Amino acid sequence: MRNKFFSKALCYRAIFTKMKFFNVNFKGAILTHCSFKNSTFYRVEFLGTNLKKSNFSNAKFQNCIFSATLLKNTNFTNADFKNCIFININITNAKNMKIDPKNNIVLSTHSMPFIDEELTILLNTFRFHPKLHNYRVLHLKNGKLNSLTIQIILSHFTIDEFKFKLQSLETKLNSRIITAYQLLDLLKD
Repeated sequence: MRNKFFSKALCYRAIFTKMKFFNVNFKGAILTHCSFKNSTFYRVEFLGTNLKKSNFSNAKFQNCIFSATLLKNTNFTNADFKNCIFININITNAKNMKIDPKNNIVLSTHSMPFIDEELTILLNTFRFHPKLHNYRVLHLKNGKLNSLTIQIILSHFTIDEFKFKLQSLETKLNSRIITAYQLLDLLKD
């Protein structure tokens, strides 16, 4: 499954075996009692996703974001996490979840990093861009900047580099951008 936006999707007792999820956004999705066996998750966002009582056996997660994700009785047997970000989740609610702090980031909360007015103006030029707008990558529903995306990008670029990259972003937006890491890769090109 590639480049999919499953905002508020409902899935109950589904079984996924050897699936590859690439650039998938499960914002607000309900994926309860599901089974993911030997599946790979790359640049997948679980933002406010309900994963209660789901099983992820032998799953691999890389460059994924878990923010306010519900993990009550979720089982992660032999799951591997690399370069993932965990924000405002209760890891102790999950079973067998082993997160190496050397390769992942665990935060209780996050806030908007400092950005100057010039960068804010540049970012706001993309507020209603059809390839970004409906997916909440840069701006949330109320028009506020998505602090998590900004934080991820600024962990790779200085503010001045980010401004420079934004000036050529319009010409690179050939398809919809649905995850923060997808946007980061586009800016790196």
